[in-house]
Amino acid sequence: MSIETSQEDGADIFWPGYVDAIANLVLNLLFMLTIMIVAVFMFALELSRHKENSAAVTAAESNLPTPVAALESENRQIQVNEIVQQKDAQIQQLQQQLQAAQQQALVKNSTSGKQRVVIAKTPLPQPDKELERAADSGSGVVVSFENDAVTLSASEADTLKNTLASIAANGAAKISVTVPKGFSEAKRLGFYRAMAVRNQLIEMKVPADKIDVAIIEGPATANNARVLVTSK
Repeated sequence: MSIETSQEDGADIFWPGYVDAIANLVLNLLFMLTIMIVAVFMFALELSRHKENSAAVTAAESNLPTPVAALESENRQIQVNEIVQQKDAQIQQLQQQLQAAQQQALVKNSTSGKQRVVIAKTPLPQPDKELERAADSGSGVVVSFENDAVTLSASEADTLKNTLASIAANGAAKISVTVPKGFSEAKRLGFYRAMAVRNQLIEMKVPADKIDVAIIEGPATANNARVLVTSK
């Protein structure tokens, strides 16, 4: 009786061990399956990011100009630059022709009457004072300033002195400039030019108190670049 009882007890002990082994196997399989699911998810996420980056790069490359289009754009820019340079050269040429025509007109006017013309082109620092007085114009020497010139260079001063010799010999002179009415800047430039001529007369030993300077307001078309010098 005792032997049979011990054999039956051993058979009862076998089944719990078998169940534990199966449970451990199932848990291991679930753990590996979880790891595979996470790995597949991460791989899919990385793959989607890679596709998005590839699409962005493709779109950017499609927006870039092709070599042919870039070359055509560069050629058009070169043609535009050449046209602009040609127009600039034509403008400069026309300006030079206009200045030459103005000088010829001044010379022609000076030779047809009693007035003589001296051209002044040199801009130098300007004085700070203004003068507004009225005076009558008349025949004499006309000093014509160009552009923004307000004084005389050394060569221009020598030419002017030779021209003003007959007026300076009288010991007195009148300097007048006609400026557009209402333009203070035109009055200022006219005054500076008149003072430049007055300084030349003073250097020619004409007393300063014997030189009258007048800034005359004229029509809007008045030319403040012409300084008239006459005997007093």
